[in-house]
Amino acid sequence: MKRSSFLLYCGVWCASIALSFFIGRSLSSSSANTEQSAVKSLGSAQLKAKVTAAQTEPRTFTTSEGDDALVALEQLQDTSAAMTRDLLNAALALPMSDPGRSNTINDLLKQLAATDPLAALDMANGLSSLRDAERARNDILEVWASNEPMAALAWANTELADVPANLRDSQMQAIMRGFAETNPKGAFDYANALSEDTTADSRLKNRLLSEVIETQIRAGGVADAQATIALMPDGSAKDNLQRELVNEWARFDPASAADYVDSLGSEATTRMKTTLVEEWAENDPAAAAAWLGTLATDDPAYAQASSQITREWTRYDLTASSEWLNSLPASPELDRAVATYTMRAAQEDPSTAMSWAESITSDNMRSRMMQQVAANWKNDDPDAFTTYLDDSDLSTEERAELENAKSWDRGGRDGGGRGGPGGGGGGGGRGR
Repeated sequence: MKRSSFLLYCGVWCASIALSFFIGRSLSSSSANTEQSAVKSLGSAQLKAKVTAAQTEPRTFTTSEGDDALVALEQLQDTSAAMTRDLLNAALALPMSDPGRSNTINDLLKQLAATDPLAALDMANGLSSLRDAERARNDILEVWASNEPMAALAWANTELADVPANLRDSQMQAIMRGFAETNPKGAFDYANALSEDTTADSRLKNRLLSEVIETQIRAGGVADAQATIALMPDGSAKDNLQRELVNEWARFDPASAADYVDSLGSEATTRMKTTLVEEWAENDPAAAAAWLGTLATDDPAYAQASSQITREWTRYDLTASSEWLNSLPASPELDRAVATYTMRAAQEDPSTAMSWAESITSDNMRSRMMQQVAANWKNDDPDAFTTYLDDSDLSTEERAELENAKSWDRGGRDGGGRGGPGGGGGGGGRGR
C-alpha cells in the first residue's frame, strides 16, 4: 500500500473512532424526569443528525501517483477541523442540564486547537460559563504551544496585554506547559529571559520557570531538569526551582529526592527539606520520619517537618505516631508536632490526648490544647472528665478554664473525625 493511502486510511479511522465516541457519550445520558429526558433526547437527536451528516458526506481526496503524503494529510486535517466544528455546534446545542456537555465541549475545543487554535479560542470566548471558558482557553493554549510555541507566545504578547493579571498568568502558564512538552530547553530559555523589573514580573517569571520544570519532570526528565537548575546562578530563583524539583520528584521517588537534598549540604534550604517531608509523609510517614532523624534537632526545618509527619501519620495510625514522638528527645521544637497529635487523639482517646497536651512546653499552646481536649472530652464522657479534674493538681482557675472550655468542631479542626482513620488510641503521653 502506498504511504499516502496508508496515512489517509489511518486518519479516517481515527476520525471515525472519535465520532463514534462522541455519539456514544452524547446519547448515554438519561434522566428519571420525563421533561428533562425529552429535552435531552431532542438535543441528542440533533447531535446524531449532525454527526451522521459529517460521516456520510462525500469527501474527495486526490492522491495521484506523484502526490506527496503531505497533501493527503492536509486535506484530512481540513476535513477533521470541519467535522470538529460540526460536533462543537452540536455539543453547544445540547441542554445545559446535560452533565457531559461541559467536558465534551472542552475536549472538542482541544481537538480543534490542533488545527485551528484561533477559531477554538473564539469559540471558547463565546461560552456562557466563565469557568468553562477559562478552562477551555488554557487547554487550547497548551495544545497550541505544544505545536507552535512561538505563534502562541506572539499571540499572548498582544492579546493578553490588557487581561487581568491572574488570568494572564494562568494562560501564560498553560502556554509554557505546552512549550515544555515538546521543547523543555526552549521553554526554559524563554522563561528565564523574561524581565524581572517589577515584583509582578519576577513572580510571573518564577511561576513560568516552575511550570517548565514540573512539566519536564512529569515527562521523565528529572536528570535534565536537575542539570538545567545546576547551571543557574545562586539566588532565590534557583532556590525556588530546586524546591520545585524536590516537590515533583518526591511525589514518585522520595528516596532519590532525599539523596538530592542531602547532596546539597548546607545549600539545602529549609523549604526544600519541609517540601520533601510533606510529600514523603503522605505516602510513607515512617520513612519520612527516619529521614528526619538524620537532621539536627536545631535545624530550622525540624519543627515544621515533625509536625507534617505527625499530621499525616495520625490519619492512619495513632499508636505508631505516638511511639515515634515518644522516641524523640523532648524539646520546644516538638511542640507543634505534639499539638498536632493531641488534636487527632482527642477524638479517639481524650485521656491520652490530655496527657500529651500537658507535655507541651509553651504555656500558651499548652493551655489552648488542654482546653480543646477538655471541650471534646466533657461532651463525650463527662464522668471520666470529672474524674480527671478531681485527680489533677490543677489550680481553681485552671480547672474553671477547662470546665468552661467551648466545644470545637466534632469532625476535628485538623481532620480525621471520629470513626475515621487512625483507629485506636496511642500510647501514653510524654511526661512533663
